[in-house]
Amino acid sequence: MNKTNYKLLIFVLAILSLLISGERVLATVGGPTYISSVAFKIQDNSVYYTVHANDGRGCPPIVHKVNMITLEDSEVKSCDQFLQEFSYTEEGMQKYSQFIADTYQNLSYLGSVSLKKNNINVQVEFLSEHIEDGYTFWSEFRAILTQDNKEVAKVDFRGCANEQPHIFEGYMIRNSDAMAILISNKGDCFEGGYVKEDLRIIKGIKYYDTNIVRSIKEESATEPNLANIIVYAAADDTENNDKTLAPQKSSTANIVLLVVTFILGTTLGYTLGKKRWKSQFPSFK
Repeated sequence: MNKTNYKLLIFVLAILSLLISGERVLATVGGPTYISSVAFKIQDNSVYYTVHANDGRGCPPIVHKVNMITLEDSEVKSCDQFLQEFSYTEEGMQKYSQFIADTYQNLSYLGSVSLKKNNINVQVEFLSEHIEDGYTFWSEFRAILTQDNKEVAKVDFRGCANEQPHIFEGYMIRNSDAMAILISNKGDCFEGGYVKEDLRIIKGIKYYDTNIVRSIKEESATEPNLANIIVYAAADDTENNDKTLAPQKSSTANIVLLVVTFILGTTLGYTLGKKRWKSQFPSFK
């Protein structure tokens, strides 16, 4: 292969690499994230819940604690602490399971109550998209919660697409004006998106209806029921939103690149083929 053909081959390979890099290949990021065992501990005035994150990191269920005074959310024992103190052996997991059981000892599980019967409404606003290389990684949303037509809280959270549904469920914290709000939705767009659940504490709530619909939240996706509500983002003008963190690639540009690559590949193949035939058949023109 002479220098001209070699340079042509390198150029074609470079074009191909640009095309491949233009299509971001995402590594496996795991699976869904569920919340279970929402409970209250009167001794330290805190709400506890367990996060089951199948995000590929390899963490066990992590117990969270929310202080009712400061609303600070912290991990009772982090994933790094688990890796230092326990192991993924049968003995290690038994010890960790016992740690979780001990944490929940004497806690009161919270049950969900009807949001509608408590005159609680939720409106969701679409805020922005996080886009890189033409791929939407996630979207930012804001939930505005009202009771008796008065705003009681604003909660920012993530999802995938503007058109997707979001499930909101309220867990009653007895003898208080607070409620634990569970948000269940497609939390991002990785690998098509997985269900991700989040828990927030809001205050200033009046309980008109205290009948329990769900007594214990288990490790599974929240399904529509008599207590929760399904909300879609309000349709509005999003032209002023900070919609892109990186420009989307033009489909026309991709087509041009494909055509150029095809032409260069065909030319290279013809040139190399002609040279091979001429070496074998000197009379070939």
